[in-house]
Amino acid sequence: MSIDEEVPELDWAVIKSLMDAQANTNTSLERYLLYVTHDDFDLDERHMERCLSQAINHHQRALEDLKTARDLVASTPD
Repeated sequence: MSIDEEVPELDWAVIKSLMDAQANTNTSLERYLLYVTHDDFDLDERHMERCLSQAINHHQRALEDLKTARDLVASTPD
C-alpha cells in the first residue's frame, strides 16, 4: 500500500479517535446536566462524587482516544 493510499485511512482513524474523544466528553456533560436539571435526581454528596467519578472515567477514555490518534500520526511515515 502506498503512502497516498494510507492517508485516507490515517485521516479516518484520526477523525474517528477525535469523534470518540468528543463523544466521551459530551457524555460527561449530558449526565451532569441530567442530574442538575431534573428534580428526580438527588444530588447529595454521594451522588455528586459518583457523577464526578463517571466524568473522570469518560475523560480518561477521551484521553486514550486522543493518544491513539496521536500515535497513528506519529507512526505514519512522511
